[in-house]
Amino acid sequence: MDQPKNGQIIRDVRNIFICLNYDLFEISNKMQSVDNYSEFDDFEFLVMSLEDRRFLRHCGYDFKACLREIFKFLSRRRHGGASTIDMQMVRTITNFRDLTFYRKLYEIILSILVNYKFSKKQIIRCYLKNAFFGTRLYGYEAAASKTFNKQFESLDYYEKAFLAAMLLRPKPLVENEKWRQSVIIRAMYAQRMRVFVK
Repeated sequence: MDQPKNGQIIRDVRNIFICLNYDLFEISNKMQSVDNYSEFDDFEFLVMSLEDRRFLRHCGYDFKACLREIFKFLSRRRHGGASTIDMQMVRTITNFRDLTFYRKLYEIILSILVNYKFSKKQIIRCYLKNAFFGTRLYGYEAAASKTFNKQFESLDYYEKAFLAAMLLRPKPLVENEKWRQSVIIRAMYAQRMRVFVK
């Protein structure tokens, strides 16, 4: 009776390793065009201030944030997903959408592996090059062009904060004042929180 179960476990583990290898290959392909040399810029720090303030200190997942969200869940308070920038990059490149415990665990494992293989600069830059900023807007350069009619390099600090805020509040197909106000409020929050990113 135990032999078929053991065979199934071996097949499941082998399939997980195959998936991890395939997804790491996909991520490696996306990393090829990512700059690993220049220093972090204002935009990247603003994104960290909104999405993952401990980004530079953890190895792919934020243990403290996970504990906090588990505690909120158990105490029936409103809780988030505790996703790090690393995990969001993995989800963006691999197109994970399942809201299951298995997928979350797989995402964490892949994020840790990505941290051993790539630098934090590569991870955040790969994420921002491919992230969803709104309807038909993928990547920060497209978002800058469509939102402000400018090249990304020409954006001022406030405009960069606005783009960073769009990661949580993507641009709808038809812009409206409610959306714009919610992004402005989050952009102002990003500018205040920027000092806490180290």
